[in-house]
Amino acid sequence: MNKIPECLIHPISIKLIRSGHPWITADNFSNRFPRQSEFIIATDDRKRPMALLLHDPNHKNVKARVWSTKFPFEREAQHFTASIQARLDLAMEKRLQEAALKERENYYLVFGEADQLPGLFVLRLKDRILIQFFTGFWNRYKSIIQTTIQEIFPEIKDDNIWFQTRGETRELQKLPVNASESGRRDEFHIQEFGLQYLIRLGSSYDHGLYTDMSSVRHALKKYITAETAVLNLYCYTGAFSLWAMKLGAKQVTSVDLSPKYIEWLQQNLGLNPELNSAQHEALTMSAEEALVKLRQEERKFDFIICDPPSSSSDGEKRTSAIKSYKDLISKIDKVLNPKGHMVIFLNTHQVTNQKFEKTIQEILGELKLNYKLGMRLSLGQDCPTIKGFPEGNYLKGLVLEKL
Repeated sequence: MNKIPECLIHPISIKLIRSGHPWITADNFSNRFPRQSEFIIATDDRKRPMALLLHDPNHKNVKARVWSTKFPFEREAQHFTASIQARLDLAMEKRLQEAALKERENYYLVFGEADQLPGLFVLRLKDRILIQFFTGFWNRYKSIIQTTIQEIFPEIKDDNIWFQTRGETRELQKLPVNASESGRRDEFHIQEFGLQYLIRLGSSYDHGLYTDMSSVRHALKKYITAETAVLNLYCYTGAFSLWAMKLGAKQVTSVDLSPKYIEWLQQNLGLNPELNSAQHEALTMSAEEALVKLRQEERKFDFIICDPPSSSSDGEKRTSAIKSYKDLISKIDKVLNPKGHMVIFLNTHQVTNQKFEKTIQEILGELKLNYKLGMRLSLGQDCPTIKGFPEGNYLKGLVLEKL
């Protein structure tokens, strides 16, 4: 192995690494890292080595990720392959011991930085494995990752292993690709909390079910009874809607602007004949349009879920979810029954939990609306978070009770 270059990092990065943060972002220091180096040894302002970094010069924002703060770093790099295998073993063993996951066939086996495998996520989808790279660094180790997973799960064959590059920029948003047949498309069903869902791999960026929301869906079950009328805004393929129906909700209305997702929802509904489809209504329109329409029809709901994309575009401008909430909350309030609950989510690491909650409280104050905070929602179960890494705690939600 060639000698690993030692590079001074930004004073803020020094402070963050010492507090447990695993990223080195783009700055005047990281942009000077030798581009061809696979590993970088980060040094502080006194030129003392402090971390072994996985280098990703092509990533727009995150130029390197912390692999180890354990000396000697050259030895850590020499035993890198063995460390990958050990960390994968540990992460997967931990998930398989969690009995709660037996209620669903979709769960994370590896959740990136929280499992000391920065930028690497491994998702179990029934008898398939979806391996996601949030950094191009891992492309060099695809075969090792795949082999290690198949040693733990020998029943998983190459045909059922999938790889995907994911990220916030378009260059990092790739379709899942099958390990043995790159052009393959795969459709199958999985079970979550007694419900069946259609999963599609190889045909779209998202496969049809947000597993990082599974524990949140389960946590919200206490709000749904036989007397509950539910409105699910930005419903995607309908996981919250079907869950509400299974819990006995008297009426469920699902809203999404995408005809593709509404059709997918209808297919999911057809997979669950025990659900009464007469109690479900689907509206293919924007959330704002639907809220206006429902108010004009004098419709009221007891439980409203609002999970907008972190940012969206109408073709002329991009709007972030946090900025759209003033208008959304005003409209939601007009169709929410007294003592009803609205559940609002934000899916971005760029806004902290504290800022999200403060912003929502300020909006309620400006609108002169009287609500009580009932529950805070976040990642859980197979999606752990770590202290000092707010970027890994991207999902946040609030349950607000109308007084």
